Amino acid sequence: MATILDSDGNPIDRGRLGEPQTAETGWLHREFAAHPARGLTPAQLGAIMQRAEDGDLLDQLDLADDIEERDGHAYAELAKRKGAVSALEWDVHEPEGASVAEKALTEQLREWLRALPDFEDVLHGMMDGVLKGFAAHEMVWQPQGRVLLPTLTFRPQRWFTLDQQRQGLLLRSQSEQQPARGYLPAVMGEALRPYAWLLHVPRSRNGYLARASLVRVLAWPYLFKNYAARDLAEFLEIYGLPLRLGSYPAGASDDEKRSLLRAVTEIGHNAAGVIPQGMKIEFQNAAQGTHVPFSSMLQFMEAVQSKVILGQTLTAGEGQHGTQALGTVHNEVRMDIRAADVRQVEGTLGRQLLQPLAQLNVPGAQGLRLPRFKLDIGEAEDVAAYAEALPKLAGAGMRIPVQWAHEKLRIPMAEAGDDVLEGPPAPVAPGDGGDDGGEPGQPAAGAAARRGGAKPAAGKPGRSGDDKRQGKEALAAEVAADEPGEPHDAIDDLIDDAIGPWRPLLVPLVDPLLQAMQQAVAAGETLEAFAARLPELVERLDGKPLAERLARAAFVARLAGEANLDLNHDEE
Repeated sequence: MATILDSDGNPIDRGRLGEPQTAETGWLHREFAAHPARGLTPAQLGAIMQRAEDGDLLDQLDLADDIEERDGHAYAELAKRKGAVSALEWDVHEPEGASVAEKALTEQLREWLRALPDFEDVLHGMMDGVLKGFAAHEMVWQPQGRVLLPTLTFRPQRWFTLDQQRQGLLLRSQSEQQPARGYLPAVMGEALRPYAWLLHVPRSRNGYLARASLVRVLAWPYLFKNYAARDLAEFLEIYGLPLRLGSYPAGASDDEKRSLLRAVTEIGHNAAGVIPQGMKIEFQNAAQGTHVPFSSMLQFMEAVQSKVILGQTLTAGEGQHGTQALGTVHNEVRMDIRAADVRQVEGTLGRQLLQPLAQLNVPGAQGLRLPRFKLDIGEAEDVAAYAEALPKLAGAGMRIPVQWAHEKLRIPMAEAGDDVLEGPPAPVAPGDGGDDGGEPGQPAAGAAARRGGAKPAAGKPGRSGDDKRQGKEALAAEVAADEPGEPHDAIDDLIDDAIGPWRPLLVPLVDPLLQAMQQAVAAGETLEAFAARLPELVERLDGKPLAERLARAAFVARLAGEANLDLNHDEE
């Protein structure tokens, strides 16, 4: 069996791939978070940040968990960012100009990935690294038939520590000791085994790993929000209650003073109290003020959090001056952030999941170009706009690939044997053989068919485009041959001359109404408002050309009748 090398050129020990590296670190499962958010002060937060820069990540990671757990707004915005990636459709794409072997490898990797259970949850877990700086899934490889497939399990970030360079991660060791203040921690960790970890490190910020996470930006708004929320709760607790002053006589003992204070405190809520004789309680004006400063502080800090996580605010709330147009622009900013997240996730999965899958299961895979993992972030174009524009562009001579149109409209190409939707038959240009009329003076194709006795074959539902085209070509050939059929007389000629140019005659009647309908739809006009304008629109319709044509046809028919003309052709 060929030796497999990792990215650093070291051989892979296949015998250890089936054993989790964390099997000997059971103490990590019994370790609990310290919850540094309890009673957090600015000084304490600054100390947490400093320790993280020195290499001790535990408190910073625990604080990130507390923020996501206690701050509903931060949780909702982070969930949007995670879901924007984990909800996307994914696929494995072959490299450009792929060989036969590379195409086969791509198809095989796609099949293996789809066999992994809950793969979408892995994508969601990888996005947890945006807040905390990294996200780790442990991979344990087990045989599934003749191939090795991994089981991916999310591991808490506090199980890891930084290496001496503060750029890489190690699995924490039980003998790790906390350093004295002002010194870097002693690195007591175990190097991560190759092909045993899916380690996603999103770079929200440049710099050392400890400073690259969003928690360092979100921690300060979270702290200030807590202060504002606590002050608001205290304000609401006493708002509207009168100020109570207790008076005690000179020489009162400490017990009497404490009794008076207890009575003053409880009387506001209980509306009753007991005080020693000789003491009194006076009620002053009720506590006044407003909640506006506290609410403004909360809203301002939440806007900062939305900008940090999503890059904008109007997809998190309506805003003070929000409009649909401005909200659309803000959403485009969020889509730019999603595109950056997708690019980083694709790179991690390609290097740390596709590559091991290929090298462990496909002989000679190291000599092939690796397929690419892709998340689909394309948006479907406006189908109505393309349906109107593409036929015009094709008619102008543009050669538009069908596959390109399918990709733009997000419509999959039909496979062989698939049932496909079919629209109405395309209109035939005047004079091209259709029965919808031609140029003035030219007989309609339908009339020509009557003269030749051609009978169109009855169409069957679901016929393919090739069958329909062949049927039209056969009909045209039969008409052109002018085969003998049913008798054709002068009345038929009169009808042909009368209905031949029907389409140009209807344009002045139909076009103004169609244009008015399109303008009403574009302006968002209601059906009732459009119906109220119909009488006015009818007056603008020009029926004179059609009326003149009908009058002329009636005159010709009447003249032929008055002259007692023989309207029958002589049969040969």
